[in-house]
Amino acid sequence: MTMRSARTVAITCALAGILGFGAVQAQEFPTKPITLIIPAGAGGSHDMTARAVTSVASEYLGQPIIIQLKPGGGGAIGSDQVARAPADGYTLLFGGPNWSTTLPAVEGRSKGPDDLDPICRINYSPVMVATKPDAPYKTFKEMIAWAKENPGKLVFGNAGPWSQADLTWKQISQITGIESRNVPHDGGGPSTLALLGGHVDVAINPTTTFMSYIQSGKLRPLAVLDDERDPNLPDVPTAKEEGVDVVYYLWRGMLAPKGTPRPIIEKLADACKKMTEDKTVQAMIKSFGDRIQYLGPDEFGKVWRTEFNLHKELGSSLKK
Repeated sequence: MTMRSARTVAITCALAGILGFGAVQAQEFPTKPITLIIPAGAGGSHDMTARAVTSVASEYLGQPIIIQLKPGGGGAIGSDQVARAPADGYTLLFGGPNWSTTLPAVEGRSKGPDDLDPICRINYSPVMVATKPDAPYKTFKEMIAWAKENPGKLVFGNAGPWSQADLTWKQISQITGIESRNVPHDGGGPSTLALLGGHVDVAINPTTTFMSYIQSGKLRPLAVLDDERDPNLPDVPTAKEEGVDVVYYLWRGMLAPKGTPRPIIEKLADACKKMTEDKTVQAMIKSFGDRIQYLGPDEFGKVWRTEFNLHKELGSSLKK
């Protein structure tokens, strides 16, 4: 070892001792591409949003973010893989309430806030109920009435067991007293394709997933599950307006294996914030009919934990 190399090693060791090893790692991080696992199928809102945001990752991180789809188990398979990965910032999860909140809170499967560290929330969007234009009902109220007149005949396509769609449909069914057949799929993309193909009669997904099909006339929106109407679809009533008090939204964010050094979390969060502020990314997200609502690791962590606790309570009531 040369004198110069020895000095470099000594300085690095000294910095590690003073700043902590995580801080030294963060100074160098990232030195290679980052893998972002989406535990759902292609074409869903998570897939679309992640590809939009990560398209500019190299500009703000110095390394690309490579997307890897890992569907299965309602999101549990991909989530479990990330939770078991080294806590070094190079393997991340694109989280959402399906596999990051509801499934671990209600079923004890997948990984939640006890198993993963929050990096950032990128955005959120209300979900909506949609059907085919040739359905025998044209409004949300008419769908409920038809389901009551034809018990068990309405086929609902969800995005996986205890996904946001499944949980929401169970609430709607409990409130209205309708009976239906509930068919699970590996994500919002596959459930939308099932609806388009006529394999199911109704589905619940974010505006992001449904918008292009609504605009082309291939799907008919029945109700928005939010406190107020979607500005992109001002003529579509909320479920509340139709007499069913159900509100639910879908968030998308980045999560890391538990124990990832805080300096790395902060570096990733800062880069994500810059990505969401990028004009190209904002234009892409807007074209999906969605909106950006960034939250940093601390605020996002509090929101996520609150949601987890609420879903645990809701799941217990729906299982009774």
